[in-house]
Amino acid sequence: MNQRRFKYRRDDFGPLPVTLHHLTITIRFFEDRVEAENILEMTARGPLRELQLDANDLDLEAVLWCGCTGDGEPRPDSELTHDYRRERNKLVVNLPRSMKTGERFALLTRTRCFPSDHLLEGIYRDTTPPGAPQQYMSQCQQWGFQRIMPIFDDCRAKCTMTTTLEGDARYTHLISNGNVDRVRNPDGQPRPKPGDPSRRIITYHNPIPMAPYLFIACAGTWEALTDSVTTPNGRGVQLEYLVPPGHLAGARLPMAILKDSVRWIERTQGYQYPGDVYRTICMNKSNFGGMENVGNTTIVTDAALIGEHSLDQQLLYAHAVIVHEFEHNQCGSETTMDTPFDVWLNEAYTVDVERQYMSERFDPTFIRLQQMDSIRNPLLGPLAIEDGGHAGRIVRDGFNDPDELIDGVTYVKAAEVIRMLRLVLGKDHFVAGKELYFQRYRGGNATTDQFFECFEEISGVSLEAFKREWLYRVGYPAVTAETRYDPASRRLVVDFRQHCQGSPSSFHLPIELALVDTEGQDLPGSARVFQLTAAKGTCEFSGITEPPRFVSINRGGSFYGSFHHRNATLEQRVAQARLDPDAFNRIEAFRQLSDRERIALLTASDAAVSEPWLDLYGDFIRDPELSPGLRGFFLRIEEQPLDRTYCTWYPELVAARERLMTLVNQRYRDDLLELLAAVDNRGPDATLAAGIEARFLKAILLQLITVDDSTAGHDLLIHQYRTATNANDRFAALVALNRTSAPRRREILEEVFQRWHREPSGYANYLKIVGSGSQDDFFTMIAEEQRRPQFDLSHPTLCRSLLVTAAANTKMIWTDAGISWVGAAVIELAPVNGTTAGRLLNTFQHVAGLKPDLRRRVTAVLETIAGEVSAAASPTIAGQVRSYLEAARAAEAAADQ
Repeated sequence: MNQRRFKYRRDDFGPLPVTLHHLTITIRFFEDRVEAENILEMTARGPLRELQLDANDLDLEAVLWCGCTGDGEPRPDSELTHDYRRERNKLVVNLPRSMKTGERFALLTRTRCFPSDHLLEGIYRDTTPPGAPQQYMSQCQQWGFQRIMPIFDDCRAKCTMTTTLEGDARYTHLISNGNVDRVRNPDGQPRPKPGDPSRRIITYHNPIPMAPYLFIACAGTWEALTDSVTTPNGRGVQLEYLVPPGHLAGARLPMAILKDSVRWIERTQGYQYPGDVYRTICMNKSNFGGMENVGNTTIVTDAALIGEHSLDQQLLYAHAVIVHEFEHNQCGSETTMDTPFDVWLNEAYTVDVERQYMSERFDPTFIRLQQMDSIRNPLLGPLAIEDGGHAGRIVRDGFNDPDELIDGVTYVKAAEVIRMLRLVLGKDHFVAGKELYFQRYRGGNATTDQFFECFEEISGVSLEAFKREWLYRVGYPAVTAETRYDPASRRLVVDFRQHCQGSPSSFHLPIELALVDTEGQDLPGSARVFQLTAAKGTCEFSGITEPPRFVSINRGGSFYGSFHHRNATLEQRVAQARLDPDAFNRIEAFRQLSDRERIALLTASDAAVSEPWLDLYGDFIRDPELSPGLRGFFLRIEEQPLDRTYCTWYPELVAARERLMTLVNQRYRDDLLELLAAVDNRGPDATLAAGIEARFLKAILLQLITVDDSTAGHDLLIHQYRTATNANDRFAALVALNRTSAPRRREILEEVFQRWHREPSGYANYLKIVGSGSQDDFFTMIAEEQRRPQFDLSHPTLCRSLLVTAAANTKMIWTDAGISWVGAAVIELAPVNGTTAGRLLNTFQHVAGLKPDLRRRVTAVLETIAGEVSAAASPTIAGQVRSYLEAARAAEAAADQ
């Protein structure tokens, strides 16, 4: 690959010249600036005459050599000459003499930074409560620390820290890592600054070595909900939930989730938190949902709080993000990735833990089906990213900005690799391997190779091929199976084949399967995990006296990729959809049947939809034994096909979905209305999980019932909105309403804006509703929302809610107006927030696979973006566009040959 494609490559991360021991930090917050002083204590790893520290956009006041006093504490002594090379973000410090290997020394820096309200790295300006001093948050992953003060901004520069914060006395909290120094702050609270009662000071000491990217320093105004847990060894840990003033009630359920998460982690992962206090801090602006900061987790407010505007997806996310960030205390904070190229270690393992928790707290099939939705997400999912051919390696070749590493490949595909690793090794070996990993590398750093070595050591199994194929290549396996039964030998054979576009090598795939009889029961002894390690493989079952009704393959989505059972008959798929003991595969079987109908409509828009499919669909509507969640997944008609050959047929996919939904509406409208009434009148939910599943089903029913855009449908949606008793039902009714031509649609949406926009979650929900519309005024409405004074282009949550939702709106985006809109939105957003702009640009990741006319239109827009967004202004966007254009031009050249 072209070396110039990436700004950073693995060989840029050589050995550190020193071992960093301790930082003594002082940070002073003012309305217009932040001042920082830092004493770095270190030992030379080799002869040193100069140091190169990372320093990004700082005002440098002084660099001083520190001598040691009689008590051994470093004290500023003399000024050091230095060269601040701003274009490289490097501060070169000339040492007063050559340092010998093993010699310990210290230096001090004094700097100022001027936090931004849209560059959300280092310390930045967050939304300030009325009447309060400027709210400051920090985000140091990956290289934010160097925007606060000079540092070796490297995951391996782990050290202890003593941090003193000073700020306006009106702040309710000044927060950093570690425990409060009870000598300096006896009551655990900031004390008045001597000689200046308008300011207060607090000191924290963090005795656990910590990487710079985990540092936090924030000053703000919050209300606090407090609670506590007692660890198995009897030590108490205080839990704090810091929320915007007036929102304390919204923290009560999240606090309960946090307490449950702490105890669940102790019970299932064997980890006990070592600190005195664990905080969750609400932030309004962030490119990410949450961030671990050793003892202090920051979470965006609309996800951190559960209130009247919280959707069920936010409720599920709250459970996931709270346990995820707490687990990061073990995986990430105490045991830390070696370089950004190993970031998947921190995240994939932690996501796997999060998934285990979610599967215990909610129906595991419902959760796994939602995970499969994230895998197949057409805009940000890893399969879509890999289909584009531009990315997909878990351990990357390189990057232009570390935020590029925070994507569906790292969080979703890599988590699937951890899941497959458990299936390859077996649960006992997996648990023993992970315990060895944390025991061996606690307090230090680990590489990808060191992680796998622990599992190899425990299991005695070589994981070299598994690691190589899953971590170091773009692409996924397309697996097919054919089954054959021989009555004479009483053997059933499953022949597997795997193929990956552009590569002759094979993945190691754990494939869960079983034989199912006519009663819907697994044949005794047939359930197993077959290890496919080559391009072809055969799984044999002996002693099978009668052929099974069907073979259930890839249960639970046991491997990452695509799967097709080539010789499964229509009757077998219908039987599997009805009877498979693996509920996940029941849904997959019906999706395969739906795919047949979808593809027929893609290739001939006037094709007839088969009666067996419609009959089976009706049976699922009327089946009282189905859970609401499972019934919702059966009834949901998707745009995305399972056959990924057709994934870029965007306009045709929209038309096929609408045709299928319309036919269902015409045949089963009364049944759908009856089921909706039953869901509406079900009474109080027995559990939180049951309510979420019921509302999931209800939202799907509303879409099916109102797809005809009739007056009766309009009235139903308005009634549902008016009478809804929860946020999810209101939101579902309004999303469906905004896809209709209802005369009162705009009037009601304006009413919603006026009622909801003052609450962060309410405003975000409203913007998602606008971004989900499908009427002719869609782009006019988007533009009007962007012109409102309440909309802030620098606010990631608002941009994601409106612009990313719109980008995922296939019906509206894959038009001339939509393609042009994406280009203009990327150009406008790139200098403000490259992370969100990159998500918008993902819309065009499949440009090479588009039909020729559509490809040429997208290519023209990409060329416009390339001319407007320079590599200097946004290296990530410039690199992304360049990659897409190269693929588009190659496809065009191939078509001309």
